Amino acid sequence: MMSADAEKGEQRKLLQTPADEPRSFPMMQPNPGYSNSLFCWPGACLYPLAAIILFALGLVAVVFLSAGTILAASILLLPGSCFVMYTCMWQGYPAYWTWDLYVHMIYLSHMILHWGVPLPNASEKFMPLDMMRPKEKLPKVYVDYTLNLQVPLGDSDQFLRPYITPRWHHNLVEHNLNLVPAFDRFSEFEPEEDCVQYVMKQLQAIYPPVYQEWADKHSDQALARFCLYGLAAHRVQTEVVDGKKLFVVKTNALSALPVREGHERYGGDAYFDESWKPVMIVDHGLGPMQEHDDPVKVVTKPGDPEWARAKFRFRSSAFVLVTLVDHLYHVHLQTTNLFVTALREQLSADHPIRRFLTPFTYQTISINDNAKFNLVAPRSMGPRCFALTQKGLELAFTAAPNLVVPGTKDIFNLRTYIQQLKASGVDTEYWRQALELYEIMERFVANYLSCYYVSKRDLAADPELRAFGRHFFHCLEGVDAASLSRLGAPWIQSVSDEAADAEAWDFYVKWLAGVIWLATAGHEQMGAVEVYAQDASWASFKWSHGAIRGTKQTATLQALLMSFTSTPMPKLLGEDWSHLFPPAKANTSPKDSLKKFQGELEAMAQRCDQFNATANSRMFPHCFPMYVNNPRVLETSVSV
Repeated sequence: MMSADAEKGEQRKLLQTPADEPRSFPMMQPNPGYSNSLFCWPGACLYPLAAIILFALGLVAVVFLSAGTILAASILLLPGSCFVMYTCMWQGYPAYWTWDLYVHMIYLSHMILHWGVPLPNASEKFMPLDMMRPKEKLPKVYVDYTLNLQVPLGDSDQFLRPYITPRWHHNLVEHNLNLVPAFDRFSEFEPEEDCVQYVMKQLQAIYPPVYQEWADKHSDQALARFCLYGLAAHRVQTEVVDGKKLFVVKTNALSALPVREGHERYGGDAYFDESWKPVMIVDHGLGPMQEHDDPVKVVTKPGDPEWARAKFRFRSSAFVLVTLVDHLYHVHLQTTNLFVTALREQLSADHPIRRFLTPFTYQTISINDNAKFNLVAPRSMGPRCFALTQKGLELAFTAAPNLVVPGTKDIFNLRTYIQQLKASGVDTEYWRQALELYEIMERFVANYLSCYYVSKRDLAADPELRAFGRHFFHCLEGVDAASLSRLGAPWIQSVSDEAADAEAWDFYVKWLAGVIWLATAGHEQMGAVEVYAQDASWASFKWSHGAIRGTKQTATLQALLMSFTSTPMPKLLGEDWSHLFPPAKANTSPKDSLKKFQGELEAMAQRCDQFNATANSRMFPHCFPMYVNNPRVLETSVSV
């Protein structure tokens, strides 16, 4: 047994600080009587001399800076003043633009950057193999207002020809345009003034072609067309009201968002009976904002004095909802952005799936970089177009993952989603054509994959493909973990037996086909809004209290946004990108799969053409054309 002295010695050793531990400094108590002479001693007598020397040096610096400022002003201020006065002249004949320095600079930069740029196609000229970038970590920046979303910088894109490669001075201007102050102006149109003619006098040199025809925009029948065959076609749902099944398109999710002074809040759910005659519009945005209670519901029915205003508010709110949530957030910033990022960071340049997806991600990095800096940044085009305050934009983008239609998870199993809609009573021409196109794309994906993976096991075991999937879905979870809840993880992980291999094959085919559909036809439905954006009396991003059309400033802004976000991309139909395909590993030919894909697209395009040509022969509400699913108008990748 250890003696008492030995035990005390051991205890002292335990209390001693080991040599490798930092020193513990002793505690000190404050001393209120301590005087430090206000830090003036012992060099107090030298302070005035040092101050005089410092003053003299400062005076010399001010003289030189003043001279430099005068010189810089002479060099820069005169041209700048001339430019400002030049843009002020735009207020006169023939354009009559409401003066806005930001708008004029966007217009001129668009004209300059796109001068002489050829229309791209999917040939080797625009997608050469030697310009494909290697698998690499991409430099990224966070997107304002969103939750954990980053976009790669535009100069990390591939196929950047000299005429589209971002230059330092282009980026300098583009990334700092939002420093120009933003002002709301409330110049209204005269009652009979032509809103379309007003903006086309300003922007017809750069406005994209309008392929949709809408002779009637404001009647009740036109409202039904707007929802059934137009901008809101993908948002139709059913609801039972007072024991009757009604069709409805809802926008009241926007009604709680704060807007800037002078503008009305958004809102309006439009209800139709089973023959697509309007029943009512229930609007939560007309009453006072209530944070402590349920919103005030204003119900307007056909024939009521405010019916025209209710329809305008609904159409405009749907325009904002589809543009901000479905198009900008869902298609661009979330799905295609995360998809192309994972593609570039996880798949090698010679990987057959990366080669396959190249046309469908063409210029997507550059496009989404443009969206981040010119559509989402504070005081950029998006915040100027919409009436939302900064807080309203934050709330809108925060809620966006749960507002998108179709939902994010539905894109990756689109057939099931459309079947569920049909079971609920939504069996529309839009979704019938969408399903036909999706199944063509699904067959194309499956046929192509079979050229490179002899068995489904080979696909399921592909390490780069598995990393690609994990990357994409992990980032989706980071954006909105609650809504996705690790979607797809069981398929990615469970690839050990034959059943799991088949499941993995189906998952990858549906995932890739769903994203391709979203980047082509989905983007066309949600983003090809040329016919709407040019008429602020039909649908406006913002409007004054009590108005039934947007202001002149809004008309110009939304038409300009449409113009500079319509960068042409290669056409989906009639293109040949088989030069991208690596040598096949199976007996089937990837070129044959592309040829079959193009043949099926052409056959569908002819059916769509016939459907539109015979629209007038059908009874209401089926007497309208359906444009956006026609392969003839689709592009291979998103544009903004």
